[in-house]
Amino acid sequence: MKQTFKVLVDRYNPDTKTGLIQTYEVEFIPSQTVLQTLNYIRDNLDDSLSFRSSCQGAKCGSCAVALNGKPVLACNTMIDGQDITIGPLPNFPVINDLIVDRSKSEDYFFKMLSQTDACEGSCNGHVHTEPEAVLNEAKIDYENLSRCLGCMVCTSACPYNAQMDENGPNPSMLVSVMSSGVLTRKDGQLAFPIGTNSDYCSLCLNCYTACPAGVHLNRANSQSKNTYVQTKGQKLRDRLLGHAELADKAATLTPGLNNALVNAPLVRTTLEKTLNISSQPSMVKFSKPLTAQRADDKQPSAISKKHKVAFFTGCYARYNETNTAIDAIAVLEKLGIQVEVPEQSCCGLPLVANGDMAAAENKARKNIAAFKPWIDKGYDVITTCTSCSLMLKTEYTEVFGIKAAESLADCTYDLAEYINKLDDNNEIELKLSPVPMHTAYHTPCHLKAQKIGLPFIELLNKIPDFNVAVMDAKCCGQSGSYGYKAEKYSISEAVGDELKESMEKLNPEIGLSECGPCQLRMHDVSGLPVIHPVSILRSALE
Repeated sequence: MKQTFKVLVDRYNPDTKTGLIQTYEVEFIPSQTVLQTLNYIRDNLDDSLSFRSSCQGAKCGSCAVALNGKPVLACNTMIDGQDITIGPLPNFPVINDLIVDRSKSEDYFFKMLSQTDACEGSCNGHVHTEPEAVLNEAKIDYENLSRCLGCMVCTSACPYNAQMDENGPNPSMLVSVMSSGVLTRKDGQLAFPIGTNSDYCSLCLNCYTACPAGVHLNRANSQSKNTYVQTKGQKLRDRLLGHAELADKAATLTPGLNNALVNAPLVRTTLEKTLNISSQPSMVKFSKPLTAQRADDKQPSAISKKHKVAFFTGCYARYNETNTAIDAIAVLEKLGIQVEVPEQSCCGLPLVANGDMAAAENKARKNIAAFKPWIDKGYDVITTCTSCSLMLKTEYTEVFGIKAAESLADCTYDLAEYINKLDDNNEIELKLSPVPMHTAYHTPCHLKAQKIGLPFIELLNKIPDFNVAVMDAKCCGQSGSYGYKAEKYSISEAVGDELKESMEKLNPEIGLSECGPCQLRMHDVSGLPVIHPVSILRSALE
């Protein structure tokens, strides 16, 4: 008997300017792609269905569509025989059915081209202007950028582009122009023009996650943001947000007093008027530092167990929500795993996000050196923060190109990823007690960027009587320090509306997320307590 599945196609008629969801029943063939499915529908069921395709081999980028709401390249995306919904590429005007109008996005190409030496008069209506900032050609990784297909999946996946007009982040056109080799001359050197929209990139990396060609958009976005900020001059506010570790260290000396101060209405108003730090989002809270409860380890232990880890706590679990670090250590020790906490620095992501790659690279090199003695002794490295694990796993190598970071990347795990690995290999025994609770979980963008699935959901689903609903919000909108910037807060809030709607619909008892800023935004949109999932795991183990 033939296996069939339903394909719901989000169609649009330009003549009547109306849309409808049309359902087709299609025979399932193993290794079938989305494009083959569309071809089957057009050739056998409905020849009026309109969509783009050309090479059918992931070379031209023309067949990008939305599969179950997520932008994909139709020709290289497999289906599994389950019912699916196919729609036009999100965040673009629809021309007909699955065909979208890319002209507005492509206009950015000509806008940037008008700032290069290739344009002496005008480029497609844009008069030649001098660039606001330029990136030296020597820093452009043409080999990486040449992978770009021009499919615009990355721009479609950008939650910030969807909330802005022409000044919004446009990763597809950034890469297209950067890789074109069309440059301008600055101070006797060839360089690539950088525009204001680079400053509006939050580095959520949804573009990097969605890219079907493996372009290191993390590097291109970080470089362009850094170039723009350094050219324009880094604001005092952004310098403070980038070096948040210093403020955290100082604030944890008297956490109660500082929590009261930073949440006082007069202080919040003053910060907004003087430093342009928004008074709207919740501020991080300060705790007694982790070192006050557990001193850092100076060197690897002479006595070691079979399983041993060096814990990269990250700033949030070290200074703000230290319960996360304490719970993580308790869980690991309960499972018979030796835990040590080396002296360490901030992972560097806040510095990258605020346009200071030089300072971030300095932090990276310090951490690589700090963890090397443990790695040399066979320790794995774990972290509870998904942004920290992203930095250690990919950014130190892909963004900064630090060869010495490869050994650190190879042995770094998200906490749940590590526990699942040991459990799958029957190297530990998980004895989990019931935790009767209804919760909602938000997936951090930087966990999605690691492409390791949902390791904590895999763990939590093993707990008896525990219910966790995974929300499908693209980004919480807080995105580290992005939501604290007054001129960006309205964008940040709009991005977070999807999360707000999900939490209202699910009505959980509490919220869960591994990311500290995500936790803050989840609390702001729901008023509910939000914790790291490791705390639930600790309860189940005890």
